[in-house]
Amino acid sequence: MSDIDVILTTLELTGEAGIDVTEPTYEYFFEVSPQSRHLMIHMDHLVRGKMLNALMDLVMMPEGASKVEVIDFEVRTHQANGISVLMYAQLFEAFYKAVKDAIKDQWTDEFENAWQREIKQLVEKIQGEFDKRPSQEGRF
Repeated sequence: MSDIDVILTTLELTGEAGIDVTEPTYEYFFEVSPQSRHLMIHMDHLVRGKMLNALMDLVMMPEGASKVEVIDFEVRTHQANGISVLMYAQLFEAFYKAVKDAIKDQWTDEFENAWQREIKQLVEKIQGEFDKRPSQEGRF
């Protein structure tokens, strides 16, 4: 099973448990990234929900040109707003933690390893996109 398939399994288990991980994700995110809370103060729960859906789409997306294009778009869109690579990493970690907490008793080493590899790969790709741009403020 691929890492994406394993991650999809964790998301399916979360859905089957009827748990919405939106609020816990943002609670964890703002705890580790208070500057992000300030940047997102104007966003309501609907916008935050859309943002989390975009994150889920990215996490579930198979490797390839489409994923690269989405990452490029996200970095171009958010870098001008002061978003750093670290903030992306913190948001991915917060989402992972919320999912893990939602299905805690069902969590396995396979789930853990798949999530950690995917987060690492995403952060590396995002760092690569930041490195292509003139502003280096987003260094991880």
